Amino acid sequence: MGKYPAKSFEILVKKIGSEQGVYSAVRRKEEKFKAVKPEILFYLVAAEHGIKISKYEKNEEVLRKVDELLSRNQTSSYIKENNNKNEITKFPEIDPFTISLSKFNLFEDLAKECKIKKPYSKEIDHAIKILEEFIQEKLNLNGHYGQKLIEEANKTKIFNRDDKGEEKGLYFLYSSSMLWLRNSGAHRRRKATKEQCLEIILFVDYLIKLFNELYDKNIK
Repeated sequence: MGKYPAKSFEILVKKIGSEQGVYSAVRRKEEKFKAVKPEILFYLVAAEHGIKISKYEKNEEVLRKVDELLSRNQTSSYIKENNNKNEITKFPEIDPFTISLSKFNLFEDLAKECKIKKPYSKEIDHAIKILEEFIQEKLNLNGHYGQKLIEEANKTKIFNRDDKGEEKGLYFLYSSSMLWLRNSGAHRRRKATKEQCLEIILFVDYLIKLFNELYDKNIK
């Protein structure tokens, strides 16, 4: 059995019918994807046979790579099936809510800890908490929360810009994220749709990455 994970290997053997069949399937993938590690190709074969690989592999990078290869295979198969038709080929519509958040290249904690799932309000609150904790840790401001945290952050000159209007805009941007996004969930039961959940998680990702850029420019 060698290098492949024991439990998922056993299940895949049952699906394919033999150990040799598993090895042959992986070798065929190696011929197609020459620069990809055998471990990832093994999981690709497993996923194509209906095995939920996230039960056996927790490495986000491995799971993301398998998702990419699955997507490439599906696109390739679709083109092959339709390339002999005279009509214009239309690709199937993709539901953005079925795409793993890891594909959006999010801040690591957001990709790892947030999901587009019910209750959506809980996922939104968690994303905003990750933003708050990021600012606390970046500026060593533990013990400050919400709007008070942004006021303390402002004292460090993190929002400094040559254009003072832009500087105010940055301050108000982060203040509003706490006064509205954070506090509206803390003061009352939030109602949210899956669309709002995705939008706010992506917005929080923008705020974290922008804050990191400001830190590198004004503090570091």
